[in-house]
Amino acid sequence: MYRASRGDKIGDAIYTKFNVQATPTELFVDKDGNEVDWIVGYGPPADKFLEKLQKVLTGEETYKALTAKYAKEPTNVPVIFKLAQKTSSRYTMPEKAKELYQKVIAIDPQGKAGNYTFEYMKATVPYTQAAEFELGQESIYARKPDAAPLKNFIAKYPQSPLVKQAYSYLAQYYQYNAPGDAAGKADAQKFLEEYTAKYPQDASALNSYVEWIVKQKAPLDKGIELAEKVKEIQGYPRNPQYVQNLAQLYILKGDAAKADEEYGKDFIDGYVSNAVYALTGYANFWIEQGKNLDSVEVAADTAVKMAPASQWYTLQTVAGIYAKLNKPEKALAIYGPAFIKANMGDQNILASYASFWSRQGKNQEGMNLESALEAARKSVELTSDYYNNYTLAKLLFKLKKNDEALTYAEKAVELVKPIAAKYEGFSTQQYDKLVKDIKDAIAKK
Repeated sequence: MYRASRGDKIGDAIYTKFNVQATPTELFVDKDGNEVDWIVGYGPPADKFLEKLQKVLTGEETYKALTAKYAKEPTNVPVIFKLAQKTSSRYTMPEKAKELYQKVIAIDPQGKAGNYTFEYMKATVPYTQAAEFELGQESIYARKPDAAPLKNFIAKYPQSPLVKQAYSYLAQYYQYNAPGDAAGKADAQKFLEEYTAKYPQDASALNSYVEWIVKQKAPLDKGIELAEKVKEIQGYPRNPQYVQNLAQLYILKGDAAKADEEYGKDFIDGYVSNAVYALTGYANFWIEQGKNLDSVEVAADTAVKMAPASQWYTLQTVAGIYAKLNKPEKALAIYGPAFIKANMGDQNILASYASFWSRQGKNQEGMNLESALEAARKSVELTSDYYNNYTLAKLLFKLKKNDEALTYAEKAVELVKPIAAKYEGFSTQQYDKLVKDIKDAIAKK
């Protein structure tokens, strides 16, 4: 195995010899230096990529195997189509791929030679239809882009499961490659009207038209109407690109205040909060499954970096994740003594901090209890309710200060009884149990 890099003499020679135009490209050659197969690009998950590698190593549908089979069976439609796809993936053989796709159509114009499934679209169509779609796609991204083949495809196969993707490719063409003259703009607008009319509830379709309007700087009212509808369709969390487009339209219209309302500080604060929530949710989910723990730690680290200073509860959540990962040093670094010393005047933070450290599991038995005790004492000093007294009693009990623990545990029971009497179903069991456990420990000693 050799990793060829640009800027390296040998690497540059390999890029040139094999005409590699895209990275990453995994190129497989035999002992004589002849190309056996290639994999262009990489997409997770890793298992899928490994599956591709294993197929290559077993010789399954490699470029070499397909070429040999094509030589023996020159009218085998599935083989020709798969060879065309393999050829197309190299970006350096467009004419060869085009020739093969055209041969599929010529051999089987009625599409009776079997079906092909586009995995990424979950769409199954006859090989002939698939070949016409691929030719249309190739034309969109050719050096001289041409929209006609895909337009013809839509007209010919209006019920095809590939039609929506064809519209999407055409939208990209009109956004970036269509002629910029008056006729080109008129053609683009006509297509985008057709696209959004066909998929009026598809945010991506509507946004294609919005982006074109932003680029053309007109018609702004139409763009705002569409962008507002996109906002309604997408819900929360909002897609940043869609929101930016709406803000840009308001800027073009001269309404900076409205742009700020849509895409200002409130938006980014909300987006960060959603991102942090997603990261911690992901981490806790996979901790429960006992899998993906490396990515769990990365997610937790990222959440800490993103969380605003005011979101102390995020630090507590992440500290809990670190504790479950058996990374106590990381938990203490973000939610330990230094943190609570900076927040000794906030009763809510004190109570939550003390409770958090009092309930850590067996692997963390005794960890950070002195700091938690200090917070609990201050919390009771500020608000002597049943919950704070209960938390202080638990910490004292853990630290084997049983006589003092009993005082606060009994105080908690005294304070909780009126609450239990007032609210039906409110249980005092845990408070009573703590008193019993402490008394049992005192008696045993």
